Amino acid sequence: MNISARAILAGIWGAFVIAAFAAPLFLSASFPVAAFFTYLPFSFICHQIPERSFTLLHHPLAVCHRCSGIYLGLFLGTLLSPLFLRRSPRVRRACIFSTAAFLVLDAIIPFSGLWNGFWLCRFLTGLGFGIAAAPFAVMGLEEILTTLSRRGRQISQPLKGVLS
Repeated sequence: MNISARAILAGIWGAFVIAAFAAPLFLSASFPVAAFFTYLPFSFICHQIPERSFTLLHHPLAVCHRCSGIYLGLFLGTLLSPLFLRRSPRVRRACIFSTAAFLVLDAIIPFSGLWNGFWLCRFLTGLGFGIAAAPFAVMGLEEILTTLSRRGRQISQPLKGVLS
C-alpha cells in the first residue's frame, strides 16, 4: 500500500484543525478532562489567550487566531499543493518568504505600539503562511518516503536470494 505524503499531511493537519475545535465542544458538553487533554498539547505551541482566540459555544478554541489560520492554511495548502508545486522554485520561495515576513511583522509590530493588529490580520497572516508552507512540507515528506522506500528495496534485494 502506497500512501502519499499529501494524504498523510492532510490527515495530520486536518486532525489539528478538528482538535482545535473539539476542545470547546468538550467543555460545553461537560467533559472537562477531555477538554483539558485537548487544550494541553496546544499550550506548548500557542499562548491560548482567550481574547485572541475564536470562540465556539462561548469557549475559546484550543489555539489563537494566528495558529488557527496556520493550521487551516497547512491543511488547505496540503490539498492545493499540486497547483502550487507547478510554480517555479523562485515563485515558491517568494511566496514563503513574503508570507513569513507578513506573519512576523504582524506578530512583532504590536510591541512597538504603532499597530495593535486585530483578529482578521492575525488569522489571514497565519492562513497565508500555512498555505505557502504546506507544499514545502509535502515535498520534504515525499523525499523522506522515497528515501525510505529505496532503502527498504536495497535491504530486501539480498534477502530474496536467502529466503528463496
